[in-house]
Amino acid sequence: MVFLHSQFLHPLLPQGQDSQANQKLGKEISQSGQGYFSLLKQEIEALTEQSSSKNHQLRKQLDAIPRIQEVNQQRSQLQDKMWSYTQASIDNDRDRLIQAYQKHIKGLSQLELNPNLLIPKHQSKVDIHRMPGGYLEEQGDDDFWTGVLYDHGVFLYGIGWLGSLNDELGHTIIEQVLKSHYPEFNPQQILDMGCSVGHSTLPYTQAYPDAQVWGIDLGASLLRYATARANGLGKKVYFAQQNAEQTDFPDHSFDLVVSHILMHEVPNVAKQRVFKESYRLLKTGGIMVHLDSLLFLSPPNPAARYFRDTEVYYNSEPFVGCANLDDLNNLALEAGFAPQNCHLYQVSGYYSQQQGSTQPKWLAFCGVKG
Repeated sequence: MVFLHSQFLHPLLPQGQDSQANQKLGKEISQSGQGYFSLLKQEIEALTEQSSSKNHQLRKQLDAIPRIQEVNQQRSQLQDKMWSYTQASIDNDRDRLIQAYQKHIKGLSQLELNPNLLIPKHQSKVDIHRMPGGYLEEQGDDDFWTGVLYDHGVFLYGIGWLGSLNDELGHTIIEQVLKSHYPEFNPQQILDMGCSVGHSTLPYTQAYPDAQVWGIDLGASLLRYATARANGLGKKVYFAQQNAEQTDFPDHSFDLVVSHILMHEVPNVAKQRVFKESYRLLKTGGIMVHLDSLLFLSPPNPAARYFRDTEVYYNSEPFVGCANLDDLNNLALEAGFAPQNCHLYQVSGYYSQQQGSTQPKWLAFCGVKG
């Protein structure tokens, strides 16, 4: 099997998918990634044998190699192919998806939209991950299609490695950060910043059943879908259209403020605001946890660094190049966290650990408000 997990087909996902076609696409994505890194390592070894190139020099040298140029273009083409394939699956089940959305938009989970919300310019620069329309596209007051595209597309893009519900990151913070390093912590008010369709938000309702869980995002279509998805899965979350850089929640509203792979999606000035807002929103003794990819925040080798840096151009990740592990501690101190209350943890990931892997894949930056 190419996929590490089988996708759980909740009501808001396209049904009747072609499993063989899914496997074929997944195999192509997997082989493309493996071949790409193998080629990079081979070329880097050849270049470093010739000279002691520094990172910026190595980048230019790799960019000039015709085969590298070719496979970089193939990265973009494969991403576009994946989105087209995902959209076709949605179109084939469109009428049923509309009925499912209408059935589940009302339920345990609640939604607050703000049509007057000012969208930061940095989030409308490109269609991030080359996703058609980006994360913020909206075509009417009942639009939920961006969420469908994102939910199904993320599973295919990751070949199921984030779990059957794409929920590994939420479980990772809960199990490998909070329960491991703050075992007595029992938050009652929880905020997930940049929640998209709620993949990482829902695990908190399971781990802390008495807590009030909020998820905020900029995209109305994503949030409509997130609400219907949560209701379809029998979960209660309060979703709201807000900017994590400046929310309208009162001071000291939350015991726990989290984000999942938000840090590499925003520029440094936005990170600074998110950290300050996290501090403002926390109660005394509350905990902030921002989780992101080790590969993006601290590339472990030259091949990983080159891949990270070129994601800017070939996968429309405009801010991943400025994602820097060293910045996070300074941002936390500027926001008001005391040095002794800031901690960085490298973790393998919830499902990866279940499969026996201990290799770190994620970085969790934590701050406790004194």
